[in-house]
Amino acid sequence: MGTKRSHSEANGETAGHKRSHGHHGKPWAKRPKTDAGSDEKLVDIKKRARALERLLALDNTKIPADKLNDLQRELAAHKQRIAEARAKKHRSYMIKKYHMVRFFERQKATRLAKQLRKRINETEDTEEKAQLQADLHIAEVDLDYAIYYPFLEPYVSLYAKADSKEKPTAAQVLHAPRPPLWATIEKLRDEGKDALEKLQNRQSEPAEQPKASRPPKTGNEGETKASGAHKRKSAQRERSGERKEGRRHAEPRKEEDSDSDGGGFFEED
Repeated sequence: MGTKRSHSEANGETAGHKRSHGHHGKPWAKRPKTDAGSDEKLVDIKKRARALERLLALDNTKIPADKLNDLQRELAAHKQRIAEARAKKHRSYMIKKYHMVRFFERQKATRLAKQLRKRINETEDTEEKAQLQADLHIAEVDLDYAIYYPFLEPYVSLYAKADSKEKPTAAQVLHAPRPPLWATIEKLRDEGKDALEKLQNRQSEPAEQPKASRPPKTGNEGETKASGAHKRKSAQRERSGERKEGRRHAEPRKEEDSDSDGGGFFEED
């Protein structure tokens, strides 16, 4: 007759057979995000950079020369990393912002090019084939435009929606005016893919903000401002004089009231 196992033995065996599931054991388990860690590191870098700026803004004569150079190099490195992180974040934002419009225009240019190649293979007319070849070139440049347009610049659409309710034909789409950068991409296609990728990743130059200009002051305007200031000062003096005079008249009356009311309360019947 077999012996009955104790409750503790049964639990021990069950615990021994249990697997320690890590992140790989449970595909649904939440994994730590690498972006969160990088953001925390960037926050620490910003704090350190601000601390170094405050330190270097003080009297540097108390800091040894070699230590001062090390701190300045460290600050420059931190600023470089902060600038790179900001540029990366801005790049991701711009790519995401114009992703859909670039995708749709890339698909449209691909379909147009496919249709034109099919018509070129089917036609035997020399003049028509030459026209179709020219249209095919436009469609291919359109495709490269949608792909290699600079990521960091606001995307200018190729196929803007027409005001009319009727759907434009393929010929109207291909022969419509093109944005200025279209001609640049057309030229760079002859230089190869590297030139197009260089254009795609070029840094956008921020436009200079016009400084707010004020109209020049005329002599009459200066006199008007001076006379206005003089009037304001005289009005303030008059108001202050009236307040002082009012206080002088109020003080004797206050004393008379206190004298008249002083003994009335304690009068005996």
